[in-house]
Amino acid sequence: MADEKTPDEGAGEKAGRWVADLAKKVMVNGVGPVTGSAAWAEDRLSHRQGDDYRAPDDDERRSPEDMKDDIDAVVARLIKESVAAAGTQGFVTGLGGLLTAGVTIPANVAASLAINLRMAGAIAHLRGWDIGDPHVRTVAMMLAIGMSAQNVLASFGVKVGQKFGEQMIKKIPITVIRAINKKAGTHLVAKYGTKRAAITLAKGVPILGGIVGGAVDAGATAVIGRATDRALRDGTLQAEEPK
Repeated sequence: MADEKTPDEGAGEKAGRWVADLAKKVMVNGVGPVTGSAAWAEDRLSHRQGDDYRAPDDDERRSPEDMKDDIDAVVARLIKESVAAAGTQGFVTGLGGLLTAGVTIPANVAASLAINLRMAGAIAHLRGWDIGDPHVRTVAMMLAIGMSAQNVLASFGVKVGQKFGEQMIKKIPITVIRAINKKAGTHLVAKYGTKRAAITLAKGVPILGGIVGGAVDAGATAVIGRATDRALRDGTLQAEEPK
């Protein structure tokens, strides 16, 4: 029948739901001993600012622009911590059985995705984006898995200019967000399916090593972190090109 799904389409849709759910867990709720993106980012910002720190709900909290130097420093620290996590199995152990979820993504790759998703969510939060919103999480998710959010949005008919802000993203119909999640799932299955021996973190993003301690090479996490920060800071939403 014309509307019958192929196995790949079914796997992509399932992986899309899985990665969107994983993004919500690691960005918003946290998993077990691993805190969510916002809590992690705020903890590091409070250590940076000391007595000058104000919580997000405090009327005296400064804007991200006014805290630029502090936020730049904290983002650099978050990327450094994520790179360290990508080279160990401690993060994997902390997430437990969440990572397998019956999808065709190998557990070690899923662990690396979780690290990058959490990192992308923390960066987005510090840069003033609302990761509690599913639209924002989808954008952060695309960046975390190495997709060009701008190109993907354009492929779904979303008009994208030189800069793309949060309010514009929140106007995207939720049906489009779900379709983008499915596309992300198909992207993951195509690149990391268990039948693939060679693992590439994202199209155009070179792997700088193999698998270290059950996670994708730490160098790739650094590439994703820098690209995500630049995209969310500048509103370009473009993935980093290989050097």
